[in-house]
Amino acid sequence: MYSLKNKVVVVTGSGRGIGRAIAVRLANEGSLVVVNAKKRAEEMNETIKIIKENGGEAIGILADVSTREGCENLLKATIDRYRVTDILINNAGLGLFSPFLNVDDKLLDKHISTDFKSVVYCSQSFAKEMRDGGAIVNIASVAGVSPAYGLSIYGAMKAAVIALTKYLALELAPKIRVNAIAPGFVKTKLGESMFQVLGMSEKEFGEKFTLMGKILDPEEVAEFTAAILKIESLTGQVFVLDSGESIKGGIK
Repeated sequence: MYSLKNKVVVVTGSGRGIGRAIAVRLANEGSLVVVNAKKRAEEMNETIKIIKENGGEAIGILADVSTREGCENLLKATIDRYRVTDILINNAGLGLFSPFLNVDDKLLDKHISTDFKSVVYCSQSFAKEMRDGGAIVNIASVAGVSPAYGLSIYGAMKAAVIALTKYLALELAPKIRVNAIAPGFVKTKLGESMFQVLGMSEKEFGEKFTLMGKILDPEEVAEFTAAILKIESLTGQVFVLDSGESIKGGIK
C-alpha cells in the first residue's frame, strides 16, 4: 500500500471547495502540501491555517495554472521549498452555465484555459520532475460523462480531461500513475450557483436528480482521492462519484 506520509503533494485550486478538502485530507495523512490559488490569498491562507491547526505541514503559492508560466512558477516554488515533488492533484476548474447557442469566445477561452490547458501545462511540468512512484489525479466531472443542460463547454473540457487521463497513464507508466475522479454536484460555490440558475434548493436538486437524495460533500471527493492514491496498481481509470446522478439521467 502506497504511503502518503512525507509525500510532497501539490493541489491546484485549493483555496476552497474540493481542492481545500483534498489538501486538508492529504495533510492529515502526513503529506507535505502545497496549497495553490490564482489570486485569492485569503482563501489560500485559510486552507493552510486549517491544515496547520490539525498538525499538518503546508505552504501556499499564488499562481495562475491556466497558463504555462503559472504552472512553471508553481513547480519552481515547490522544488525550492521541498526539493522534490511526488503527487499532483489537478483540481483547478471553472464551471459557467450557458446554453450552447449563447456561448461566446470569452466563455469558451476561459473553459479551455482553466479546465483543460491547466491540466496539460501542470502535468507536463510536474511529470518531468516527479520522483519514481509519483501520481497524478485529475478532478474531472460527471458532466464530462453524462450531458447536463447549459454545461456543454464545461462538459466538453472535462471529457477532454478524462481522455487525457488515459493517455497520460499510458505514456507516463511505470514512473507515474494517472487517474481521474468525475464528481457530480458538490457543496461548493460552483454547485450553489447552479442551484440558483435552476431555481431550486440544494435539497430539491438532490431529491430530483440523484438516486441517494443528496449531493456530494467536498470531503467525500477528498476521501476517495486519498483512497485511490494508496492503491499502487491503479492507473488510467476514471471514477464517477455522483450520488447516482448519471444513472438517474442528469439535468435536462
